[in-house]
Amino acid sequence: MLLWISLLILVSVDGQAPAAKKVVVIPSPPWTPVFKGEKVTLTCNGSHLLDPKQLWWFYEKGWQKSSNPLEVTKGGEYRCEMEYSSISDPVYLVFSNNVLILQTPYYVFEGDKLLLRCRERNDIKLTRISYFKDKKVFHYVSENSVLSIPDVNSDYSGLYYCKAKNKQHQYTSEEVKLQVQELFPPPKLKTTTSQPTEGTPVTLSCETQLPPQRSDTKLHFSFFRDDRVIVSDWKESQVLQIPAIWREDSGSYWCEAKAVTQNIQKQSNHMKISVKRIPVSGILLEIQPPKTQVIEGEKLVLTCSVAKGTGNITFCWHKNATKDCLRKKTQSSLKEELMFSTIKKSDEGSYQCAADNNISTIFSRTVVISVMIPVSHPLLTLSAVGMQAAVGEVLEFRCEVLEGSAPIFYQFYHKGLVVKTILALFGDVASFNLSVTTEHSGNYYCEANNSFSSQFSEMLELSISDPAERSLLIIGGTVASLSISGLAAVALLVYFKLKRKSGGSLVPELSRDQPITDPQESGHSKSIPPVEQQPIYDNVTPFVEDVVYSEVWDMNQGKINREDTSETPPEDKDDSVMYSEVKTYSPDDSTGKDRAMDKNHEDDIENYENVLTL
Repeated sequence: MLLWISLLILVSVDGQAPAAKKVVVIPSPPWTPVFKGEKVTLTCNGSHLLDPKQLWWFYEKGWQKSSNPLEVTKGGEYRCEMEYSSISDPVYLVFSNNVLILQTPYYVFEGDKLLLRCRERNDIKLTRISYFKDKKVFHYVSENSVLSIPDVNSDYSGLYYCKAKNKQHQYTSEEVKLQVQELFPPPKLKTTTSQPTEGTPVTLSCETQLPPQRSDTKLHFSFFRDDRVIVSDWKESQVLQIPAIWREDSGSYWCEAKAVTQNIQKQSNHMKISVKRIPVSGILLEIQPPKTQVIEGEKLVLTCSVAKGTGNITFCWHKNATKDCLRKKTQSSLKEELMFSTIKKSDEGSYQCAADNNISTIFSRTVVISVMIPVSHPLLTLSAVGMQAAVGEVLEFRCEVLEGSAPIFYQFYHKGLVVKTILALFGDVASFNLSVTTEHSGNYYCEANNSFSSQFSEMLELSISDPAERSLLIIGGTVASLSISGLAAVALLVYFKLKRKSGGSLVPELSRDQPITDPQESGHSKSIPPVEQQPIYDNVTPFVEDVVYSEVWDMNQGKINREDTSETPPEDKDDSVMYSEVKTYSPDDSTGKDRAMDKNHEDDIENYENVLTL
C-alpha cells in the first residue's frame, strides 16, 4: 500500500443530489391503462424545501395553477412544475373502453420487481390467462392474479398483452409498450489532470445520475488502480482526493458504483494517469534558410528544439501527418536537426516534429515545404501540316513543358509581339485555337515562366495562303489569253481575204530560227521529186508572253505567209492548245487568171498553226 493512501480524503458528495432539483409526477393507482370512468390521482413530488403552494400543472395543452395532488379522468400528457425547480418528465394517461386490458406500472427500472395484471372491465373472475411478450407466450396462470417478475433488466422491455376467458367469452387485450429504464448510467471517472506533475494534488470523481423517480436510492462507490482497490470497502462519497501524487502512482484508474438495495453494479471507463517529473515544453521548429519555398537542388535544414525537459528526449519527425516517424532519435540534447543536403521534389510536403521524454509528448507547428522545379525548354507545336495553312483554317497553337512547377505562365509570340497569355494553374500545357488570315503568316515562338525560371521555345515559320486570290489570277490569265486569240483570228481572216483577191501571196520575212531555201537553189543537181505536202512548224514567241505562235511552211511552194491567227480550241481537245486553219493556192497555176476555188478544193490543202495558252 502506497504512502499517499493514508492521506486520502473522501469528500462526501451526494452523487444523486442534482436529481432533487427536478420534480416528478406520481400516478395513483400506479397502473396504465385504466378503464374509462375511473379516476387517477397525480402527485407532484419534489424537494421538501419547495413551497407546494406555488405549483403548476400542464394538461390539455396548457399550464394551469392547481392543487397538489390533482385528480383527473381524462387521458393525455401531464407535467408539473414548482417554483425554483425544473419541469417534470411527462406522464401519459390512457383511459380504455375495452373489455380486457393489461396493466403495467408507469415506471419500471432495472432491479425492480415487475408487476403485470390482466383485468376485465367489471372485475369478473377470469380463467386461463396467458401473458404474451413480443407475440410469444411467456407465462400462463389459471385464474385472476398479479404476475410478479423480480429483478428485471433491459431484456424485459417489449410489447405485452394478455388473453383471458370468462364464463362465456375469450378476450384479448391491446398491446402495451413496456420500457425497463436504467436505474443509473455507467459512471464516468473524471480527474483534475491525467498527467500530473510529481507532488501535486489530484482529485478523482465517480459521476453518475439517479432518475427523479428513484432519487431516494442509495449508491456506494469504490476506486481502483491497475485492478487493485485503492480504498478498502465501499464508500458513500463519489469523490476521492489524493493530496500528493508521485510517479510510481502512475497507472490505469477506474471506479464502480452500486445500488445498496438492488443488485445493480456498474463500472466506469478506464483512465490512464501518468505522473511526470518535469515535462518537455516550449517546442520550436525552425527552418534554415528561413523560407518554405526552395528550388530543387538547394540545401535545407529543419531544427526541432524544446525549452525544458528532463531525461532522454526522443525526437520524431513526421511528414504529411503520418503516424510513423520519418526519422527518430533519442538523446539527452534538447535539439535535433533534419538536413537535406540536396533537396528533391519527393521531399516536398508538410513537416512536424514531436518531443517525448516518456512523460509527455508535445508537437511542434506544421511547416509546409514546397520544392519548385524550374521549367524546361517549352515545345511549340502548330496543327498546320508542313507549317502551311489556308485562310479560314482553325489552327491549334500549343506550348508545353516536360518539367516545371505550377502555376506556369505561357506567352505566345508572333513576329516578336505577345499575341496570347495563358496561366496554367495545374497543367504543363497551354493551347488556344485561331482562325488564320494572311496576316498571321510569320514566325512564332512561346515562353514558359513559373516565377523561378523562364524558357523560350524554338521559332516556327507559318505560311498562310489565300485560295481566293489564286483563283482570280488563273481566271484573269485565261481571259487575257482568250482575248488575244480572238484578235489573232480576226487578223488571219483579213489576210486570207486579201490573198484571194490579189491571187498572189504575201510573204513575210523568213524566220531566223529555221531558214528554208528553194529546192532549185539548194546546190543539188538532181531535181527533187514531188512529194505529198507536209506541214512544217516553227515556234516563235511574240511580245505577248501568254501566247506562243507557229510559222507554217509548205514543201511545194516554199515559205507560207505568216500572220497573227485567232485560236479556237476544238472539241474534245486539250484546252491548253489552240488550232487555226490556214488556206493556200498552188504555185503551178499556169493560167494566171483568178480561178474560182470551190469549197472542196480549199479543204484539200490545210496547214495548222499551234497556239499554246497558259
